[in-house]
Amino acid sequence: MNTQITIIVLTIGAISVAGTLVGCSQRGAGEFEKGGSVPERTIEQVQEDHTDEWMAIPGVEGTGIGLCDDKPCIKIFSSIKPEQLRAKIPSNVEGYAVIIEETGAFRALDE
Repeated sequence: MNTQITIIVLTIGAISVAGTLVGCSQRGAGEFEKGGSVPERTIEQVQEDHTDEWMAIPGVEGTGIGLCDDKPCIKIFSSIKPEQLRAKIPSNVEGYAVIIEETGAFRALDE
């Protein structure tokens, strides 16, 4: 009888451990795609560090932070076609997607 109880307890323990391992290996909806890494810096830090560099590129009007496929991303606002900027701006920086949106030129409103 003790042998049967030991086997049952060990089986339950093994199933529990296996379930925990499988659960930990699955990625949640808010995590980065397979093979991606968790960014070490916040998206705000990454955007701030690169904005001056991007703003120096002709056609870039501004930068912002948004959601792309329910994940945080950096948006580059452009007055020219995104294809014209893609060679100068990477599609991913420090684990965050960089999306170029054609918005037209920005200008201040008259007061």
